Amino acid sequence: MTTNARCATGVAVLFSTLMLVLFIAGCGGDKKMEPVRPGEMDTYKDPGFGYSIQYPKGWMPNTEVGRARFYSAQEVDKKFLDPTGEFPDGVMIGVKVIRSSDPDTVKKIIDEMITWKFVVAKGETLTVGGRPGTRYGYSGQHTKTVKETGQRIYVPSDTVIYEISCAGFGPYYDAYKAVFDASIATFQIPKAAVPGKDPTLPSETMAEASGKLFSLQYPDNFNGISVPKGQNDEVIELRGVRQDCSIRVDVFGAKGLTVEKVFDQNKGKYKATATSKSTVAGLNALSLTYAATANVERRFYFIVKNDKVFRVTMDWYRPQREEYLKAYDRTINSLKIK
Repeated sequence: MTTNARCATGVAVLFSTLMLVLFIAGCGGDKKMEPVRPGEMDTYKDPGFGYSIQYPKGWMPNTEVGRARFYSAQEVDKKFLDPTGEFPDGVMIGVKVIRSSDPDTVKKIIDEMITWKFVVAKGETLTVGGRPGTRYGYSGQHTKTVKETGQRIYVPSDTVIYEISCAGFGPYYDAYKAVFDASIATFQIPKAAVPGKDPTLPSETMAEASGKLFSLQYPDNFNGISVPKGQNDEVIELRGVRQDCSIRVDVFGAKGLTVEKVFDQNKGKYKATATSKSTVAGLNALSLTYAATANVERRFYFIVKNDKVFRVTMDWYRPQREEYLKAYDRTINSLKIK
């Protein structure tokens, strides 16, 4: 055999070996993913039971009263419904409210998982939302190449049990562990209502919303909602228990204009009942108030920094003006521009 023939044969063997390794890896061999770090989060608040949890911004929500799931990408929800189907791998975070005061409820759920051929680890105690809970890790091999790994946390509260679940397929679960931990740490169970107090009013307890360009505090019974960014650089909207009461921040280009020029361009669009000057985030701010509807008043704040306009919009129920403005003053005074 000539030298060239030996080289050609060696290359062919090496290529065949490489292809075999790749084929094996593609057919269920160990796959690795870089760990995913927690980033920006949206807040979901259940409109019926009042619990809240944060989940990664941009995930796909699927919610109803008493049940919420958030998926890392489109069609990952279908993967959890049909693990052997041709759907993308990914992860999910979910909360379900189980109406039960039976002390054996969780045991029955775990026993049922075992009958579904899931391997369930022994429960471990932890604290979630200031309350004791129990975490169960689990895994299930749906096919030789499709493995689901997850955890379920059960937190009892009066006549209901909160089930927090995190799960993923293949290497996704391990890669997203830090994201799961960050989300679980934000879970909050609603506080008992104060007798005689209107539960729709802004809470005196504040939470924080933080974006790339700014952060601010808001009443923790307001719920973050996803809104289209459009041509803005950033948008955050928080809605109260009353759906006509909200806080919103839009950030967009100032195009070289001062705050006075921005204000002049906008004030003509509304029949202002009041205008004022103030200092917000250490900067000059101009605001106007007008009647958005018969029962709702609205106030705009305009601030300019780094050639960006920060427009803060606050809506409140007119008959409860004093109570809302007390909370909104705390919000506007907490605004920080990054």
